[in-house]
Amino acid sequence: MYRSFFLFFIFLCVRLTGQGQQQIAGMVTDVKGQPVEGANIYITGTLDGASSDKTGKFSFTTTQTGTVTLGASYVGYKDFRLTAPVDQMGQLKILLSVREKALEEVVVRASTFSLGKSRTLEKLDALDVVMTGSSNGDIYGALMSLPGTQKVGEDGKLYIRGGDNRETQTFIDGMHVLSPYSVTAQDMPARGRFSPFLFQGINFSLGGYESEFGQALSAVLPMDTKDVAGSTKAGINFSPLSAGGGGSVAFRKSSLSANVNFTDLTLYNKVLPDRYAWKKPYQSLAAEAQYKTTVGARGIFKLYTAYDRTAFIRTFADTLNNVPERDFRLQQDNYYLNATLKTKTRHNTHLFFGAAGSYVANRYDNARFQRDSYHQNEQELHLKAKLEKNIVPGYRLSTGMEAYLRGYRAIYHDTLQHRLQDQQVNYQLYAAFVDNQVRLLPGVYANASGRMEYAQFSSAWNFSPRVSLNYLADHFQVSAIWGRYYQMPDNSVLAAPHENMQQSIATHYILGASYEYRGRLVKAETYYKQYDQLELLQQQVYHANGYGKSAGFDVYFSDETSVPHLKYNVSYSYNDAARLYRDFPVMSTPLFASRHNARMSGKYYFPALKTYAGVTTTYASGRPYRDPNRDGYINAIDKDYFSLDANLTFLVSKQVILYTSCGNITGRQNTYGYRYAPLPDDKGVYQGAPVMASRNNFFYIGVFISLKSSSAYDVSSF
Repeated sequence: MYRSFFLFFIFLCVRLTGQGQQQIAGMVTDVKGQPVEGANIYITGTLDGASSDKTGKFSFTTTQTGTVTLGASYVGYKDFRLTAPVDQMGQLKILLSVREKALEEVVVRASTFSLGKSRTLEKLDALDVVMTGSSNGDIYGALMSLPGTQKVGEDGKLYIRGGDNRETQTFIDGMHVLSPYSVTAQDMPARGRFSPFLFQGINFSLGGYESEFGQALSAVLPMDTKDVAGSTKAGINFSPLSAGGGGSVAFRKSSLSANVNFTDLTLYNKVLPDRYAWKKPYQSLAAEAQYKTTVGARGIFKLYTAYDRTAFIRTFADTLNNVPERDFRLQQDNYYLNATLKTKTRHNTHLFFGAAGSYVANRYDNARFQRDSYHQNEQELHLKAKLEKNIVPGYRLSTGMEAYLRGYRAIYHDTLQHRLQDQQVNYQLYAAFVDNQVRLLPGVYANASGRMEYAQFSSAWNFSPRVSLNYLADHFQVSAIWGRYYQMPDNSVLAAPHENMQQSIATHYILGASYEYRGRLVKAETYYKQYDQLELLQQQVYHANGYGKSAGFDVYFSDETSVPHLKYNVSYSYNDAARLYRDFPVMSTPLFASRHNARMSGKYYFPALKTYAGVTTTYASGRPYRDPNRDGYINAIDKDYFSLDANLTFLVSKQVILYTSCGNITGRQNTYGYRYAPLPDDKGVYQGAPVMASRNNFFYIGVFISLKSSSAYDVSSF
């Protein structure tokens, strides 16, 4: 096996270095003739490019031939484009002129990170995600390399600044996604349902977000799908875990895209067994399609649909609870439909209309005992309309309305198939929002917004005021944000016995500063979140009497220009969280919150080999847990978490990409607290077992092949 891999690697090197290469070089200056350091220069539709040095000079090689389009960009300057034969680009002089900022561009928020829209190379939007060492090609895994996120390895979901995973909500083209994660077995980290190649921009707000977004106490993840495909393309991918394919058909003003993937861990588990006994290993079928068309001269309509089916059977032995061995069976069907229309009138009024539907059906057989069953169904309809317009120079208004219609039902049958539980809830939530962006003084911008919600479940009105103040210099920014955010409790809580339940509240206080210069970014933020009206279980009945707090700070540094071909970032987050909620008898640190989180992530490009290498190191201090053998409630701290993750992306040819990754290379056995028996043994000791992921490390190798595309290294079906 090793000999075969070595021969393949030698062939790969010969194949890549044998391709004819053309050198592109030149200098980038501003209108005053001063060199521009850190500008991005690239050939559109490819991964070929470089950054200018401190003298403004740049140089890189490409295998492209004939006529190409060269692009150059830098923050605060107008984009540059040149279409010419590639053999005439050996000595270029690129002149960048200052671009006057529009109001909507400069009124930025603290606590926001962008993947895609802030990048010049559009092809790197998805590859930024894929080539993050710890991501394994998952959007949520890549976002965990950012500050403010907390490592919950047995779960895999986003936990932001002391909040649980429900407090972070996902939106596609402005519309809510009810269930963005794949379903997994216990202690197996979940992955996002959506491919990063579907999106042209991924914006992640860690707090202080605008009034358009509600029903999220901590963070929002808005993602924008790509516009109409300009060319017809098709591709396939395969690995020992999965196989799939898809493509796009481009018409004159529209395009139709589709993609399907099948995942089966049978072979992988045979070669690299995990800690579980599988009767039927994890299988998943995922299909998605999108139709996009321009509407008139200024509009675009998008219709996106996705379906996932996941199933597995795991032999489960719960020795702590003295439950006999059983074959735990899970099947989930997850449907999502999203339709949006964006247009602009002749008077430059931007209009948006959207509708999104989600339906998730979960079936658990042998859930607690052999021959019992548990069925859980959730559905949601989200409707939204929005208007945006620059009223006068220096003032932009955004306003809109939306509605959520939700339903939930959970049914449990015992081993004799007697219905012991049938809980359900249906409710509507209506909201109106307004957002005012104002230029107060040169470099000083303010945002005053409000959101009014009516929750039919509690017959209550809630008002969410939000205010931000930003000062922007050429490279420096200071932001201060205050805002109030509401979110309905989980459907399982609303369906359970309760009294006077209300929406939970989080009040954000954020102060941040950032400095960006020549491809380097330093960002620091401090925050405080006050929680009120959290669900609290008192005498087996839920009340809205819980409360809590979360305070801390984040530091982030990234550098894309100091070392040629190297991009890296370093982040550190400190968090001090405590809350009284759910079944907590006293105010305590939640089980998912770790005080210290640090990460270092880097990506290096080897031009001669056409290869990207990504590495991520993650550290998290030990999380709290409850040991019933000790006094107190949350009374113990687990050992620290550490993981070293890496990946390699080989650009084998313009149509073939080989991707490999390894999670937790060192094989360190990380633990995430302990579970204990409900009753003590004969010696009065509560027996416990550590909570661990199903495997210490994870290996992946996959091949992505573009069967037809007008762009090099384009493995996206959309």
